[in-house]
Amino acid sequence: MIVIVFLILVGYLSKYFGILKENDRTVLNNIVVYIAMPSTIFLTIMKNVSPGDLPIFLKLPFLIFIIFFICGIIGFTVGKLLKLNNQSIGGLILVCALGNTGFLGYPIIYGFYGMEGLTRAIFCDMGSVFASLLIGTYVGITFGVNKDHGSPSILREILKFPPLLTGILSIVLIFLGFSIGHFPNYVINTLNYLSNATIPLIMISLGLSLSPSSARFGVLFGIIALIVRMVFAPLLAIVLTTCFSVEGLDKNVVILQSAMPSAMMSLVFSLLYGLDIKLVASACFITTILSLIILPILNMIISSL
Repeated sequence: MIVIVFLILVGYLSKYFGILKENDRTVLNNIVVYIAMPSTIFLTIMKNVSPGDLPIFLKLPFLIFIIFFICGIIGFTVGKLLKLNNQSIGGLILVCALGNTGFLGYPIIYGFYGMEGLTRAIFCDMGSVFASLLIGTYVGITFGVNKDHGSPSILREILKFPPLLTGILSIVLIFLGFSIGHFPNYVINTLNYLSNATIPLIMISLGLSLSPSSARFGVLFGIIALIVRMVFAPLLAIVLTTCFSVEGLDKNVVILQSAMPSAMMSLVFSLLYGLDIKLVASACFITTILSLIILPILNMIISSL
């Protein structure tokens, strides 16, 4: 966690001292999403997953999707009880439902559990991607002011997201009996170099994205999102993993991935559909910063069970 914090600080201080601009995160994100992360996903799955592992691994994205969906319902209920307007309810649903399982989940799970944990985190992230696209689009159309903005096709958005496509392709190859040994060494070495850039670039990009000034716009909503994401979500994960007979490392990774802070993707949907962007930005900042303290504590708790 100390390494992760320092990498995030590199990004934040680069912005603070003018070395990089906040807009530069778009370039870094594109490198991560289209080049580095697909390389990591392909290598990790091909090296660490066998056909016999798939029945249990494929439970993980399903569980994450269900957990995020229920957290969204909790966010909607709280928004109604607080009598918020539609734009604020929509924003609250997103920050409660969607967790940062990729950009923060990968490095944290890898730090705690190594390559075996990262393999499971990748499968969890597939469920998170589906949840983000489905819940984000539905909430935007239902609660946003820009309902005529031209809602994205779910299928088209999936086809534009290389990490998910790479994960699906890798699973298909595993089913067909392929392994990492079927590929030339120069291909694997190239992917290894690209993969090594994933976690540093993710953390620097996250540091560029953080804006402490945004927290003042909605501390209450940040606390609500924190409670839902890091209390209710892991409790749901414990119940569901028990019900679906998911044990050991699989269970630990699902619990931690379910407790990730509010996803930065919530900001994208808020801008696209005209939701309460200040609420969303505040919740993303508060949950992300406090997660660096809460997630290690949560990991110690579940590791001792």
